[in-house]
Amino acid sequence: MKTSVANRDRRVAPGSSEVPKRTSLEADRELAHIQAVVPAVSASTSASLPMSAGYWRARLRDLRIGYALLPVQLAQLSALERCVEEIERRAKAIVPVDERRVA
Repeated sequence: MKTSVANRDRRVAPGSSEVPKRTSLEADRELAHIQAVVPAVSASTSASLPMSAGYWRARLRDLRIGYALLPVQLAQLSALERCVEEIERRAKAIVPVDERRVA
């Protein structure tokens, strides 16, 4: 029995070893979830991200690489990246670093 895989991104040439990117429509769900979490945390003065900033940066990077995003989605993604950086910067400013600690 022969199976076929749908090519979701027409920009990938048939027969190419490159993995097709997921569509911008599929990215909307991911963007909506991240936009629900990250800006809500950013608005709070005492909250921190429910996962590490590295986790959210990786999720955003995967969106940028794995999806065929529209310009408006790229703008949303860039805004979210700045938001994560700001939350991380604030968290580092609040938590004092004890330089006497040895790893």
